[in-house]
Amino acid sequence: MDEKALAELGRGRYSLLRTFRRDGTPVDTPVWFGLDGDALLFRTKVGPKTKRLNATRRVELTACDYRGRVFPGATTVAGHATVLSGAEAERANRLLRERYGWQWNIVPLVKVPGVPNVHQDLCVREKLRRVRQRGVWPDSVIVRVKL
Repeated sequence: MDEKALAELGRGRYSLLRTFRRDGTPVDTPVWFGLDGDALLFRTKVGPKTKRLNATRRVELTACDYRGRVFPGATTVAGHATVLSGAEAERANRLLRERYGWQWNIVPLVKVPGVPNVHQDLCVREKLRRVRQRGVWPDSVIVRVKL
């Protein structure tokens, strides 16, 4: 693992996650993440991204801004993704919540201009429940990327 690339990723709040469709077509998505040793952790909603990760575990990561614009000169790091479950997922969720603080359970629920947000259409009661929730959301998964 390239230590310089790992340090570069760790300085940012977002990483551009590149997953691959079955036909090899890349799909880019900016994600919040946390580093855990030589692995990167992120949360995602169960859906197309998790389907792609189940089809091929190969991913690429590059430091970016919240809209997915890659920083000039940023290094791309390759890895293999695994969807976590049980105690591993809860531990990873705690690490991510510690990194992003109060924003961890609030930002995914509100409309942010220019940012696609998959949870913004939930009813108010469900949003309030999720804001207080400490565990992994029922329609989400935590993914570990071994770098």
